[in-house]
Amino acid sequence: MGASSRRSRMRYGMNPHQAASMTVVGSAAPFTVVAGNPSYINVLDALTGWQLVREAALVFGVPAAASYKHVSPAGAALGTSVADAYRRARDADPKSSYGDFVAVSQVVDAELADVLRRVVSDGIIAPGYAPGVVEVLAAKKRGTYLVLEADPSFEPPREEVRELYGLRLSQERDDVPITRDLLSAEVGDAAARDLMLGLIVVRYTQSNTVALLKDGMAIGIGAGQQSRVDCTRLAGAKAAEWWSRHSLEPLTGVSMVSDGALPFPDNVEEAARFGVTHIAEPAGSIRSDQIAAACARFGITWSPTNLRLFRH
Repeated sequence: MGASSRRSRMRYGMNPHQAASMTVVGSAAPFTVVAGNPSYINVLDALTGWQLVREAALVFGVPAAASYKHVSPAGAALGTSVADAYRRARDADPKSSYGDFVAVSQVVDAELADVLRRVVSDGIIAPGYAPGVVEVLAAKKRGTYLVLEADPSFEPPREEVRELYGLRLSQERDDVPITRDLLSAEVGDAAARDLMLGLIVVRYTQSNTVALLKDGMAIGIGAGQQSRVDCTRLAGAKAAEWWSRHSLEPLTGVSMVSDGALPFPDNVEEAARFGVTHIAEPAGSIRSDQIAAACARFGITWSPTNLRLFRH
């Protein structure tokens, strides 16, 4: 898909029985199809994943990767190289990453292509591909692996529009900068990096969402739950499983980010069970004073960001 082909058919919609197409609405397309034929969910994963890794790379100045499933990241991480970032992102929850859609912020090199060649994955979006890499990737899945090339200079429109059941909904795009100023001054540099990465992760994850982070990677993401404490428990269980594969020591030094205000102190109590020592959340709820008190009781630094990051 490019600016010259305004409308193109997709493989199918959200389900195989639904016909679907995509149309370039501006003067340029956000990506080009290099190999394969996308489905509706492929496009949603690609566009959302690309925004996550693009923003993370701009904020931190290092390669970023995300492993997407059903328009939420199973994992996301920073790395010393694009391959390292993806290994770390997929390592967070390899069970959920089975058949993922990959998003990376840097050109795909032979090292990452070799990693992808050996895992079950549906497609990838990246700003470019080293010579010979596309041929390796396109051969996956009996030649149906989807390869998309993002346009790094593309800026999404200021207005987001969605048509649904006879209504057209529009809103301003969520582009509030993620900066250190959102966090409490007492948060150290390593925790600040993790909390800021967490804010980026939850921005591009289906709500309600809680993310646990450590050492520049999301180690547990609880997404799409109606109850926020269930998000916290799910994220914690995933983080504990990740840690059990790497260490016999108690898990500690974990940062937690919530896309919406924590409504009850039980979220803090659950977080403490999984080694959380820093929490960033919008605050502003009627019980935020109780949240602050619970954080103090468990020795957790509390950053009320005043920034809700819902996504639906």
